[in-house]
Amino acid sequence: MNMNVFLIEALVVCIVFHFIIILIVRYRPELEIYSYPPQITQRWIDLGKVPAKQVPPLSERLRKKLPAAAVIAVLLGLLVYKLNGCRSFISGFLVSYGLWTAVDWYDALIIDCLWFCHSKMCILPGTEDLTDAYHDYAFHIRESCIGMALGLPVCLLVGLAVQMISML
Repeated sequence: MNMNVFLIEALVVCIVFHFIIILIVRYRPELEIYSYPPQITQRWIDLGKVPAKQVPPLSERLRKKLPAAAVIAVLLGLLVYKLNGCRSFISGFLVSYGLWTAVDWYDALIIDCLWFCHSKMCILPGTEDLTDAYHDYAFHIRESCIGMALGLPVCLLVGLAVQMISML
């Protein structure tokens, strides 16, 4: 594996991810409301900004994210096959999980702890008084750990995709 290629890939993926998050926060924050700390989510429910329902159980949220995970697995599989020269299950898994982890840490440390916790852009109307909830770094780190765990099955699929592509 070429480390320079890996670092450039990680940087590009982080930039694309950040751009997507900015668009969502600015124009459709309700799409990611369940990624906000629970007090903020509950306030938006109370204000009628999102349907009054309980936070979906983890199994339901995972089920809804499964199609995106499959698309990510295929795209990541093609990426690590073409750019990183991965030709085996283990190399595909390790490189893709390295990229996944880089984005996950970028999300937790840069987007969440530095930007989200301190940017007025991220403060939802009607939740301005929930400063402590916005500054809940532990929430973002816990969510990052969950994200790392969620990356394992996706990257296992990437490894499988790389192995299958290599057999063609």
